[in-house]
Amino acid sequence: MTSLRPQRLDDYIGQEQIKDILKTAIEAAKKLEESLDHVLLNGPPGLGKTTLARIIAREMKWSMKSVIGGSLRSDRDVRSMTLGLSKRSIIFVDEIHRVWAPAQEVLYPVLEDGIYHYKLGQSVSEVKLPPITVIGATTHVGQLSRPFVDRFGLQFQLEYYSESEMYKILSISRDKLEMTIGQSALMEVTFRCRATPRIGNRILKRLRDYNVARGIELSKANVSDILWKKFKLDSLGLLPLDRRVLSVMDQAGGPLGIESIAAMVGEAVETIQDGVEPYLLRMGLIVRHPRGRIITKAGIEHLKDV
Repeated sequence: MTSLRPQRLDDYIGQEQIKDILKTAIEAAKKLEESLDHVLLNGPPGLGKTTLARIIAREMKWSMKSVIGGSLRSDRDVRSMTLGLSKRSIIFVDEIHRVWAPAQEVLYPVLEDGIYHYKLGQSVSEVKLPPITVIGATTHVGQLSRPFVDRFGLQFQLEYYSESEMYKILSISRDKLEMTIGQSALMEVTFRCRATPRIGNRILKRLRDYNVARGIELSKANVSDILWKKFKLDSLGLLPLDRRVLSVMDQAGGPLGIESIAAMVGEAVETIQDGVEPYLLRMGLIVRHPRGRIITKAGIEHLKDV
């Protein structure tokens, strides 16, 4: 399978401030022969947090071990994660906001001093770990305690990509996939991918399927037709769930809490918070209000146009 992820920082499009700080920190760590400060990456899904973690490991020439935050529930889980690591290891904790409180407490000295504390009977012993860097990725940094967050020396907020950045990313992916798709058609994908590389790359792969399997030319008209009729992806990149959220807010005629919205559309609160709300806010289709979320005039007009 062709990998569409960039392999080096120089190949990574967008997030320029983050790249500059990271490149400087990595160069300094390598010259000083020290471990890189722990890194915390925050941002909506699909913006490249995992990709950045892999790039950091590659640039540092360190091995990387990946775990899901929800799997870290106790000191035993932290022990299995940290003990037996090779020298110079990066631990990538995806969804780090899901790490259970008991495990977070055990991670404090790991992050602060590179020491793992464990209970042996009634006493507490410690193990000095080899040089490690912990990289945490989260969509909800606010769910992490302040003392925990403060132990990450490098903290970054990933932003949505501009249209020009997305077009560059998709152009590179198009070439890797060896696709024949013109500029105007690729712009249609750019407009509909929610400023998110993961979504843009997924759309390209599905368009390639129609081109290869059914011989459909990827013209602008055909791309628009496929994305709407087959995937219900409208001109702003909204899916049926997004439009249902806008619709219930329009019908409410006033502020709605996130729990109420989730219940009315039959989805989990986290699905609305992570996958729907950030993009609707970015596009100016909804706004936050002290008493909830409100659909904007632009949101109402978009519903009429669909």
